[in-house]
Amino acid sequence: MMDHAAGNHADALALAADMHLMLSPSGAEQDQIWSIVGGAFLERDPRQVATVSARVARRRRQERLKETAEDLVSMADGAIDWKRGISGVSYANTRTRGAKFMRLDPGQSAPAHGHGALEATVVLQGRFSDGHGVYSRGDIVLGEPGKRHKPAAVGDETCICFVAETSHPLWNLFR
Repeated sequence: MMDHAAGNHADALALAADMHLMLSPSGAEQDQIWSIVGGAFLERDPRQVATVSARVARRRRQERLKETAEDLVSMADGAIDWKRGISGVSYANTRTRGAKFMRLDPGQSAPAHGHGALEATVVLQGRFSDGHGVYSRGDIVLGEPGKRHKPAAVGDETCICFVAETSHPLWNLFR
């Protein structure tokens, strides 16, 4: 959350953090704490006087984004054009590079796997388990590169998540 407060995230990860802040009271509280900590560091270091504040950096990022956290949350509550992947899990693209929706029907899980880059998953509906914990609406789960997990819907409600990944340098050659 410190990187988010400073405005240092890539667009997809910034949207995931914005959703977490919007849907989770504890997320909003963490953001406020990190903003205060960052402000205190700026006040203590006179070399940082010319540095743009975190709020200004965040506003500039939001102006650059093609879609907002509010747009995406309302999309998740409505009709989405889902495509079933090879694993049987359904996905839907967003207009932001590295960001997509994932839908797991009750009792459904994806195969265990890992990632080569940072992945942030925000639960928008239902409950989600990754083998390391169970998460509810507004929770954000960070998957470090190399960390293995097995996404699964928990309970009798469909689980919809927003998934953001940092860019994979090798795959960028083919975009």
